[in-house]
Amino acid sequence: MSTRLDGGVDTARVSAAEADRIHREQRQADARTYLERTGNADLLPILGLVESAPPTHQRRKRVGGAPA
Repeated sequence: MSTRLDGGVDTARVSAAEADRIHREQRQADARTYLERTGNADLLPILGLVESAPPTHQRRKRVGGAPA
């Protein structure tokens, strides 16, 4: 897949996939801005607009059985 711009000095054409990606990124940025401005930033990870922190590994406690 080529993301190369074609055209002359004053014109540029991008593929439909590239145009869709650009439009999607702009909509996501607008949504992030709106949610942060309205005090709903806690919804960002739920909606997938920011990456949530990876879960930390917690050791499991042994339940029952012989002592180690």
